[in-house]
Amino acid sequence: MRIRNILIVIFLSIFTACELDSFLFNEKKIAQYELPNNTIPDSLLEMATFNSEENTLYGYWVKSNNPRSGITILYCPGNKHNIDEYWDRVMMLHDLCVNLFIFDYRGYGLSEGTPSEHGLYKDGESALNFILDHYQVDKDSLCLYGYSLGNVVSIYLAAEKINPLCLISESPFASANSLTQSSLSLDIPELWLTEGKFDNVEKIRRIKTPLLLMHGEDDDFVRFKDNGKVVFDNAPEPKLLKIVRRAKHTDIPEKMGNDKYKKLIKDWIHFSVKYRMGK
Repeated sequence: MRIRNILIVIFLSIFTACELDSFLFNEKKIAQYELPNNTIPDSLLEMATFNSEENTLYGYWVKSNNPRSGITILYCPGNKHNIDEYWDRVMMLHDLCVNLFIFDYRGYGLSEGTPSEHGLYKDGESALNFILDHYQVDKDSLCLYGYSLGNVVSIYLAAEKINPLCLISESPFASANSLTQSSLSLDIPELWLTEGKFDNVEKIRRIKTPLLLMHGEDDDFVRFKDNGKVVFDNAPEPKLLKIVRRAKHTDIPEKMGNDKYKKLIKDWIHFSVKYRMGK
């Protein structure tokens, strides 16, 4: 018990010296994107720049290999480094014959600025407006996909800015408080950490689109019972929950099986199209 109390004191000392943002953001500047192990033809790739407040942000528009495809996924990545860390996901989703746009938040990759909660919302909104205007994306055919920290962006957009075709949520946390308490297994009063920041639970109540939520059964960074379950329980219908056995925070496609992962998303998009047409 004495050791535990000492750890809590050390933890609190760290967090009084820096904001919670430094725990959530793990940005890394680069000279260029590598797009590791890329298999998508160059003719379907376009590096794009757009503005978010005073910052220039970078992203990639990945055109579908099916010219008749009308579905677009706006992919909001997690907190690790930059676009390159998520390129394997981009390639898997591209196999679904959809258009896709992925971008780096301010401070990540080639994007200018310093990351923050405010910045996430503004960057997501700017990315959304950019693809709607520049690529003439149809709002009724747009799917929002958030992974980990990216759920802060995708859920905000679905709750506040647009009613997308569907919302796909992978490994979401309920709030900054639930993330820090559950992942560190410390019973610390939430007001000692932050004042209700990154509140996905409150925002998810306001979405009006089908929700697919995936969470790893063995995720020890964002524990399901304190995070994904709370987000899912507070979301309106229609919704579907997929708990992936033996999966942790970063390996849901691998543990599910890449083909099953892609089929789940493809089926949910098809369901969402029928749901939209039936309304």
